[in-house]
Amino acid sequence: MPMPVVTFLESHDFAGKVVIPFSSHGGTIFGDSISDLSKTIQDAHVTPGFEFHYSGGSRLEDNINAFLEQNNLL
Repeated sequence: MPMPVVTFLESHDFAGKVVIPFSSHGGTIFGDSISDLSKTIQDAHVTPGFEFHYSGGSRLEDNINAFLEQNNLL
């Protein structure tokens, strides 16, 4: 994770919060970011994340809606 993100996470209280990560990429998905995030904010519940290619693709809206439904956010 970029250091500004780490600094932000370390300076806020995420205890008891649900964190839903998302990321756009050019071909490299989350890598270790989700596990690093979980280690940084240990008192929060970090869900599986949503990642998508910069171009979005023709099914991006469907994929976002499916992700939101799976996480009871829609």
